[in-house]
Amino acid sequence: MKGKLVWIAGLAAVFAQVGYVEEGEASYYAPAFHGRRTASGEKYDRRAYTAAHRTLPFGTVVRVTDKATGRSVVVRINDRGPFKPTRILDLSEQAAKDLGMLARGVAQVRVEVTQVPEAAQEGGSASQHGAHRPALFSTPDGKPFQPKPYAVQVGAFSELVNAQALARNAQKETGKEAYVWRAMHRGRALYRVLVGSFGQRKEAEKLRDQLKRDGWNAFVVHLPS
Repeated sequence: MKGKLVWIAGLAAVFAQVGYVEEGEASYYAPAFHGRRTASGEKYDRRAYTAAHRTLPFGTVVRVTDKATGRSVVVRINDRGPFKPTRILDLSEQAAKDLGMLARGVAQVRVEVTQVPEAAQEGGSASQHGAHRPALFSTPDGKPFQPKPYAVQVGAFSELVNAQALARNAQKETGKEAYVWRAMHRGRALYRVLVGSFGQRKEAEKLRDQLKRDGWNAFVVHLPS
């Protein structure tokens, strides 16, 4: 099982390369998801050109082509999914509309990576394997950061580049400092995304409640000194 996990973790680095092509079935988000938080921290907008993929780094841009019609659309990955194993992509409603697949619900597509986020180009996903180990706590751009004892966690990823993307989005949307905590889970690095830096737990709980009201999956954590 451990070997399989290492193989899966390595897929994200391969998929992040410009020119990578994947083919399979795509679906699209139901209208009820409009306004909900995606895994990257952004709110899903049914009118935007975005998509969910299981492993591509957040911020990756892909061209999606309907194999039956030849119609194409360019979208940015900002969420995780699909959860149905036979599908490879969940498109925003607008992207699905442009492809002409709203009535069909699903389509056989060709997905080609056309642009990757800067962090992925610089080897963000490889850093967890020893090429460059980030600080225990670091800002979204990789600089060391020393937080106070309490913070609010809003996400966790096996890939550093995805944690950094969520931290940037969280910082932008909340106006609070956001950073990444490099922890270990079952012998592997886990990058936990934190918001706020507080000396008292009550201060962190106040922020947690505020974030939950805004749709974040948030809880208070006590950080190691």
